[in-house]
Amino acid sequence: MTKSFIKIKPITGNSEKHNTREIEPKYLINPSAENISFGDMTISKKRAELEILVKEKTGRKMQAKATPIREAVILLPDDNNALNVQALANLSEELEKRYDIKTFQTHIHNDEGHVNDKGESRYNYHAHLVFDWIDHNTGKSLKLDKKDLSEIQTLTAQALDMERGEKGSKSMSLNHREYRGYLEIKDKLEKEFSQELNKSQDKEIREEIIKQRNEKQRRNSKGISR
Repeated sequence: MTKSFIKIKPITGNSEKHNTREIEPKYLINPSAENISFGDMTISKKRAELEILVKEKTGRKMQAKATPIREAVILLPDDNNALNVQALANLSEELEKRYDIKTFQTHIHNDEGHVNDKGESRYNYHAHLVFDWIDHNTGKSLKLDKKDLSEIQTLTAQALDMERGEKGSKSMSLNHREYRGYLEIKDKLEKEFSQELNKSQDKEIREEIIKQRNEKQRRNSKGISR
């Protein structure tokens, strides 16, 4: 069973265009089911709304580098849109009730993954929840600690009826490009040994990819500092 995973981070300039497929990534494959996108308003409109709120509540203008809007990337168990939309709605409701995290956009992607050498599609089913990350009573950014984030991982697993990732384990999350590389390596090894990889072997592949990512970041950082 795929383990649940949620990662929350500030949005980027292309988040909305990526999520709505206004800009289609080069790595898309034929979708196994329809993509889903819906929400209350655009990111730019939400940002403008929050800038007014922050000014009213704090008396200060929101800083340009502020991150009042964030998004979560969430692994999904399959491409059952009806069940997944309801599960994400339940999760969003729980996040607002417990932590005042307000979801204003939901996107489900069933078109990312990898096609192996047999022509079989291996999908990376996932969703993006886009959040208003401001306390509307104070006008300040929400503050969550490690315990809160751990509980959110548990809530996500419960909402999607998935196995929870190990508590305290290092993140094994991969970005889109890394995930395709992971699937390619996994397919190659499973073909070579004529059997599925076990959990330990799967983890080793992910750790090696992340190790290479970190090494590349260190090299780039040294290059910039010179």
